Amino acid sequence: MKKPVGSPAMRRLNPFANIPTIMTAEEIIDFAHNRSTRISMKSSLRMKRVDRSRIREVARLQEFAKHVKTKLRDAVEQFPSLDRLHPFYAELVEILVGRDRLKQALGAVYNCIPPIDEITNNHLQALKLSEDFRQMKKTRSAAKGRIASIVRGTERNLQFIIEAKKTLSGLPGITPDSPTIVCAGFPNVGKSTLVREVSTAEPEVAYYPFTTKSVIVGHLKIRDESVQIVDTPGVLDRPMAERNEIEREAIAALKYLAHVIIFIVDASETCGWTLNQQLNLLNEVRRMFPLNPLLVALNKVDITPPEQLEDARARIPDVYEMIAITGEGVEALLNDAVDGVDLTSMEESVEEYLSSLQTDRTSP
Repeated sequence: MKKPVGSPAMRRLNPFANIPTIMTAEEIIDFAHNRSTRISMKSSLRMKRVDRSRIREVARLQEFAKHVKTKLRDAVEQFPSLDRLHPFYAELVEILVGRDRLKQALGAVYNCIPPIDEITNNHLQALKLSEDFRQMKKTRSAAKGRIASIVRGTERNLQFIIEAKKTLSGLPGITPDSPTIVCAGFPNVGKSTLVREVSTAEPEVAYYPFTTKSVIVGHLKIRDESVQIVDTPGVLDRPMAERNEIEREAIAALKYLAHVIIFIVDASETCGWTLNQQLNLLNEVRRMFPLNPLLVALNKVDITPPEQLEDARARIPDVYEMIAITGEGVEALLNDAVDGVDLTSMEESVEEYLSSLQTDRTSP
């Protein structure tokens, strides 16, 4: 049933994955300075020295301002539009970096460009009127100094954008409208094992809480069609307001991605939580997502004591049984899960989503 799906396009599905390098304030200033000092204007020897100096200083100031503005503009415009993100990514932006703070930082950086233009134009005018080549150098130097001060003044915003890029670029690439199966449940019940067993994803599997630090997405082909399968971080059994950042990522995945939810229960309780605690969480998930088809699977049935296994069967109607680590019982579970989603072509889903990203870059 399983056939690995691999495509370079999948790595580009995260709208933050391909943001170019963003420079710090000092890096922008140094880059622009180096580019501007390389300019060597060819002018007629018949021209007066003052005229040759004017041409050179005007060109150097224009080049410096151009590169500064380009780097500032790139820092903003290469970000995808925060107002047009899929809700899944919008939720994670809010959780991980803060949407309003990111918008404020992007806006502050972009708002540096008009005063830079004003400074450049004023000093260019002074250069054109000056008849002293020594004064021309001072004028150009003063303009570059004022522009550099503006850039340094927004260093905090640039640094915030750089850190946000680092954080958000690590999010999984998903096709939000593609058929998606989301695995949920307590930590260590076997979610990562299942996703690794059936898909292209390779989540870490270990026996301690919160092994999965972020949402991991795998892809598989079933009956020549594409399905996404998502491994969420472990969600603890407590009120939403008390959940930490990792747990809220899991809720975001369930909330915006799931066409079908597979809830995994470890009746052996080797995961560290009792069956009662796991069933309480199952009921909470049912209340939060009443419209999503939800399949419940008992994992680790090979190591579950018989009396605990019978108790779980009695308390969970229509439960599936599996041993995720060996694949036993997995095919029947996935076949029924896939019947609950509308299958579509992988290439069609990927291309449609990538096309939408091209028009969603941040506007000034």
